[in-house]
Amino acid sequence: MLYFGLLKPKQTMRFITLTDCKLPLLMVWLMAVSYTARSQSENEIVRFVQSGQADGAKLMQAYLTPVVEGASYGFTGGWFNTAKVHKTLGFDIGVSANAVFIPSSKNYFDPRTLGLTTLDNFSNTSVPNGLAPTIAGPDDQTEYTVSNPDNDNENVTFQGPRGLDFKDNLKISGVITPMIQAGIGVYKNTDLKLRFVPQVTVGDSKISMFGVGLMHDVKQHIPGIRLLPFDLSVLVGYTQINGSTSLTSERIRGTGQEMDLKLHSWLFQALISKKFAIVTFYGGIGYATVKTDTDVVGTYEVTYNQGPLAGSTVTYRNPVALQFKNNSLRVTGGVRLNFGPIYFNTDYTLQEYGTLNVGIGATVR
Repeated sequence: MLYFGLLKPKQTMRFITLTDCKLPLLMVWLMAVSYTARSQSENEIVRFVQSGQADGAKLMQAYLTPVVEGASYGFTGGWFNTAKVHKTLGFDIGVSANAVFIPSSKNYFDPRTLGLTTLDNFSNTSVPNGLAPTIAGPDDQTEYTVSNPDNDNENVTFQGPRGLDFKDNLKISGVITPMIQAGIGVYKNTDLKLRFVPQVTVGDSKISMFGVGLMHDVKQHIPGIRLLPFDLSVLVGYTQINGSTSLTSERIRGTGQEMDLKLHSWLFQALISKKFAIVTFYGGIGYATVKTDTDVVGTYEVTYNQGPLAGSTVTYRNPVALQFKNNSLRVTGGVRLNFGPIYFNTDYTLQEYGTLNVGIGATVR
């Protein structure tokens, strides 16, 4: 799986790097990578920062985009499985999981389009004339040649990250996001919805999630359709995820070394549903917008072993700050089976990253 690590590379310098070794709980939730990928040797570890902090951050962001965007769309879904609101103090509680399918167009990225200032050349050594793989892409190897950010007369060549080949390893190209959610009828045919995970600590990682939403019956306000046999509502939902994980390493000296992640998402959706005996068909159309901040903070003392700075140490402070923004129109269709207070539901959402949701819960109307 994926995490930020500080490991000794094959070549002459040590830098803040990415590797797909064992994943802490933090990244299981935030990036929702649902399997243990192969371990890479130190020879394969990404050393994007060798192209300088600014260009290293751009390359890192392009490489990570599919899994971050996929997880963000996943955490935005699963808000509803009916358009029918509760009576006052009626409630429901359930668990669900969203499987997000990453488009094949996200398997590669072109470093030449990122506005890099140090890039001299790159090549996909696995596929001649190919682009660079993203984390979700095939197990291709990329070689970068960049101008030495500390000496314009020297070039630096390093091996880029291999893709984790989600489609081959997972049999589907996607990520999975689980969640717990509850709803309660509060006032004038309006439901208050809450989704949360209290702060959980495993090892050096911490994660928490909170979301709040409102679903309101609008059919009651439209003359001529109040008595028609279907339900019609609007929904707005907000989700926030906070987490941190330690990056402290014996190989890289420094203080306060950790990665902080924050995800904020908004969902606006119009809903409709119709119940037939134990089956409820439901659907919705709306818009989702997500912002994810990923910051590598602390100080990192990098020792140069060769070149004009051989024997010297440079201290990087808060070296990487990434921001991912994505939004999409979405259309959802699904079915819910009702067995007394217990229900099962599944739906599919058409959006930039298609999403399949499955859930189970209990409700008291």
